[in-house]
Amino acid sequence: MNFTRYLKLKNITLRELAIACDIPYATLYNNVEKPESIKAGNLKKISLYLEITMEELFLIMLDKGESLLKVLLEQKESKLTGSIYHFTQVGFAYNTNRIEGSKLTEDETRYIFETNTLISGKGTNNVDDVVETANHFYLFDVMLGEARELITEKTIKKYHKILKNGTSDARKEWFNVGDYKKLPNEVGGKETTNPKNVTIEIRKLLGWYNGLSEITIEEIIDFHYRFELIHPFQDGNGRVGRLIMFKECLKNNIMPFIIEDNYKAYYYRGLSKFREEKNWLIDTCLSMQDKYKGVVNRLLPENKL
Repeated sequence: MNFTRYLKLKNITLRELAIACDIPYATLYNNVEKPESIKAGNLKKISLYLEITMEELFLIMLDKGESLLKVLLEQKESKLTGSIYHFTQVGFAYNTNRIEGSKLTEDETRYIFETNTLISGKGTNNVDDVVETANHFYLFDVMLGEARELITEKTIKKYHKILKNGTSDARKEWFNVGDYKKLPNEVGGKETTNPKNVTIEIRKLLGWYNGLSEITIEEIIDFHYRFELIHPFQDGNGRVGRLIMFKECLKNNIMPFIIEDNYKAYYYRGLSKFREEKNWLIDTCLSMQDKYKGVVNRLLPENKL
């Protein structure tokens, strides 16, 4: 039994625990299953409040059950409809492409995933939307298979190549699918890194990130902001960046999340104002994390996670 389920059985929310023990909610939220990251004094407060020993508390917090990554990999092989893998594939592809302007509906996205065909008689669809949706399904599977590996330049370029393969952009030599941009671009009306400086900036970003002794959700979101600021590809940066966030959450045993299209305005605001107010983007991501966690809890059996 993990700590979240333990609190649920006790009818205590994490926020109530934080208030009762005078511990910042964010501290508990980010370290609830990593007791080694919580100060001994705070662990003592929690054990006293729950009326259990420090040793019992430590063991409960360490028991994560099966990792979500393991479950997703298992369900990928079984191809079970209605599973968390099925939900994630459809929801992730639909929302991440929709944010970038895809006109496919969620039902159309689901139909492509389930049958590898498109619903007919529903109007005109852009071929690139269909191709990129199918590509994203495959890309997600590739990501799952290497989720525990370090993120590298090779990984980033491979993800972009898979996403854009077979699209009209892939037929344009200047577009440079699977490699860094050749032409300057903007995001939200703001200049991004000049093409000639992309390689060095990406390497600096990876050097910083892969050199961290511990990675929390804040570092993953910070990486995402810096990646989008560089905007290394001619197009597809947001989708590659959001997939990397999902991968890094899985790698670090952090509940991942899917940025939903109806939260796009909050997401874009968080990116554009990150230097001035980090919490806007962090809060949006935490809200999406809570929503995804609710689906995980609903779809997985009690002995999972």
